[in-house]
Amino acid sequence: MSGPVAATLAAAVGEAAPDLILFGQAYDDRDVAGRLAAKLGKPVLSNAVDVSLNGQAEAKHEIFGGTQIATAQLTGSAPFIVLARPKSFPAEPSGGGTPSVTKLDLVDAGRSSATVAESHVEQKEGPQLEEAAVIVAGGRGLGSAEKFGMIEDVAKPLKAATGATRAIVDAGWVPYAKQVGQTGKTVKPDVYIAAGVSGAMQHLVGMKDSKLIIAINKDPDAPIFDVADLGIVGDVNNVLPKLAEELQKRV
Repeated sequence: MSGPVAATLAAAVGEAAPDLILFGQAYDDRDVAGRLAAKLGKPVLSNAVDVSLNGQAEAKHEIFGGTQIATAQLTGSAPFIVLARPKSFPAEPSGGGTPSVTKLDLVDAGRSSATVAESHVEQKEGPQLEEAAVIVAGGRGLGSAEKFGMIEDVAKPLKAATGATRAIVDAGWVPYAKQVGQTGKTVKPDVYIAAGVSGAMQHLVGMKDSKLIIAINKDPDAPIFDVADLGIVGDVNNVLPKLAEELQKRV
């Protein structure tokens, strides 16, 4: 489907002559953006956290695990193509008018040379990370895959989504869909509870902008406490069951 979509957008760009074409950072967005860039003969800037236009397109990107901001420019003529990182722009009134939506009919782009050999539908249960107001995440400090059940016990009465660090995803404790971080999902919930999470930069990049961060870790020097608003120095195996018990009383 990416081929026809890119061909349709290329035709629309020729008629509308936009200055900027914005995409998200999802897999389909990246596929379409790459095909469109090839058709238009334009470069692409991806993973942008801010975009501005001043004759040229300028985008800001987090580098070194989010500790530094790099600025890149697209020179030449419009249109400029930029992919924006998820959660980079808050949903808030801008003061402008209501945008118009134009429906485009897909053009016939011919057959694609790519063949889908196999597909898999990911099973999803409960609140999703990208939409949840509360997230309870677990890290290697849980000790084992079985202990991730404690994360779910805390999340359930809060109607929260459950997340995970790259370490326990790589270890096979939980599916990749739960990974928060630089190579996972970027989230900005109202409350983020990090249990047994050390606070590696790879993980912090994906959750450091949460409105309220609560950390539970037995290591008082864990980096997660540097970004936490509230911290509990204690063993998650003791803290989480008691927290789940108290939350159940309030349901």
